[in-house]
Order: sequence, then structure tokens, then C-alpha cells
Amino acid sequence: MIRVYSSFTKAYLPKARTLAKSLKALHPDWVFHAVFSDSLPEDFDLDAEPFDEMLGMTDIGIEDAECWAFRHTVVELCTAVKGAALRHLLSLPDTDCVFYIDPDIMILNSMEPLVDMFEGASILLTPHMLEPEEESRLIEGNEVRATLAHGTFNLGFVGVSACEEGKAFARWWNRRLLEFCYDDVPNGLFTDQRWCDLVPSFFPGYKIVRDPGYNVATWNIDKRPVTRGEDGRYRVGDVPLRFYHFTGYDARWNYRHLLLKHAERYPAAKELWDEYALALEENGQNDEKLKHWKYDWFADGHKITPECRRHYRDNDNARKDFPDPYSGKYREHCAAMGFLGGKRGESIIEHLGYTGQQIRYLFVLLYRRLLKGK
Repeated sequence: MIRVYSSFTKAYLPKARTLAKSLKALHPDWVFHAVFSDSLPEDFDLDAEPFDEMLGMTDIGIEDAECWAFRHTVVELCTAVKGAALRHLLSLPDTDCVFYIDPDIMILNSMEPLVDMFEGASILLTPHMLEPEEESRLIEGNEVRATLAHGTFNLGFVGVSACEEGKAFARWWNRRLLEFCYDDVPNGLFTDQRWCDLVPSFFPGYKIVRDPGYNVATWNIDKRPVTRGEDGRYRVGDVPLRFYHFTGYDARWNYRHLLLKHAERYPAAKELWDEYALALEENGQNDEKLKHWKYDWFADGHKITPECRRHYRDNDNARKDFPDPYSGKYREHCAAMGFLGGKRGESIIEHLGYTGQQIRYLFVLLYRRLLKGK
């Protein structure tokens, strides 16, 4: 049996629906598992969804899940559960292989060739890039900032066989993600991705998927121009476009810039982006009740800041003194420590409206200006 899973919260439910529907249209027999780290909407009906199964954190074996979740941002949590879910799905007796696919991906052509790639391989990985850049600005943007900082492989996709090495990889990855799945680029971590830079050293049965039709995204579209054939199918060069990764779609300040940047050169890609936007709208993208994440709030309704999470994560005494981190007592402790700011407990950075990625970029620019000033 071929199993597919994706990890998401309410906010990404429209994307996950779009992914699952696009997959099921081509592979109705593949089983789709939704790994959900949030509270379900009140009107949620699994029978009306394109998912075969919903799995929560406790279903995949995560202990003390609520407190463990507190240590993570939403992106960190949705990536941290991936190892436990993989280990769980590989343990099922009828599993042949498992594919993880990010919810912001759309399947466009058959994925069957991936199954054949397990001949002689246990782990399938897609690199961010298959060809080196030539221009300095692209080397800096795609090779330095995108790949060296965030990992050689894009973990929006990974395929794992239910063989012994595949299960060993799942155990290894899960252990790291349970303890060290954080967005901490200065200290060598970027959620689940940087860990897989070690796969070639530890697991000889890995295989790099070099077909350019898999995992096309804004960071590699310059090397993989998207076209559309007379049959309406999307292609990359002379191969089918298997799936497109819409990373950053909700970061409108960034994605609109990328759309304008590529639209004139790649009109077929613009058509695909328009189709994706329509599919998201049909699947509930504008539903306001999907916007709030369960683990974003203290029990009294105040916002949990990144500083509160890091303090609880890194401080043994805090975890001992406050066994329930969502309580008003821990929030009061955070306020006394100066970890709260802005409205309703927003951090200063959040109050200014910047994302972590934007802040890192601003620091890089500032650092370069300081160097030039010497």
C-alpha cells in the first residue's frame, strides 16, 4: 500500500484539501493521511473531506503533546511531527512506501515514477537546485540564502520505503525532530530540513530525484521554465511537471513580487498560479474561522510570543515550575521577565509586522553596510 501524508493546521486546511484532491484525481488508491496539529473546526466532517484519515499528535506517539507543542512556533510544530508520523505509517503492516508532501503543493501529473525509484533505494530526496547558478545575485539568493542556510534538500517532499533502512531513517529523523526542530539558522537549524543534509553520510540507500519535474518552485523556476502542452498538461522542458510547490503563497509581500517577476517570462506558470488561487478559494481559503491556531494563545486569551516559547524550551526550571505553560501563572512570569510586548502579548517584532525571514534579511543587509563602512 502506498501512503501519503501532509502536516498542517486549520489555516492550511484549504491548501491541504487542494493537495489531496489533486493527488486523488491521479492516484485514487493511494491513502492520504492528514497530520493535524490544531483544534478541528466545529463544522468539520471527515466524510466530506478528501482525506482518508486524520492523525493528531497523540495518535502518532508524541508524549506530553500539549507542553511539547508549546515550545514550537506553528511552522516548527508542523515540521516537528513529520518524523513521528513517518515512523507510525511505516510501522503499519501493509505499507510499501510513504511519501510526505507539503500542503502547499499541487499534483499535476502522475507520481507513479517515484514508486519505481525505490528500486535499489530506501529514501528519495529532492534538492532545492539541480544546476548551479551563474549570476552573482542568483548565487546569493538561491545558493547562499535559500540552500546553504536552509538545507540542500527541500523537505516539502520526501519518500521512504518500508524497508529496514527506511525505518531506521524514520527513527533517526524522528528523534532529532522531537528535540531539535527549530527555526534557528544562526545555530545551524532550520526546522526539519537541515537534518537531511546528513542523510548521504548516514544512509547509503538514499537517492536524489534528479527529474526536474518534481518540486518546481520560485527558487528554481529560472532553471526549470514551466510550459503547457496542447493537451493542457504542464511541463518542465521535455518532462511532465509532476508537482509544483507554492512556498510562501501567504506571504503576500513576497509572493506578489515573485509573480510579477516571473509572469512575463513564464506565462504558463502564471496560468498555474491563477488556477491554484482559484482552487484555494473553492476549498475555503477566505474562511475566517480557520485563521486562529490553537497553540498561539494562553488560556486567558493572551498571545504566546516567541520569547515565551524559547524560555520554556531552554529553561529546565521554567518547565519544572510551570507544568502547564498555557496557564495564567506562566504568562505572568513571562510578563515579569519582559517577554511580552505590543498588543495582547505580541512580541515587538510581531507588533511591527515583520516575519522572521524578513528580520534575518534586514540583519544581513545591515551587517554588509557595517562591513563596507569599515
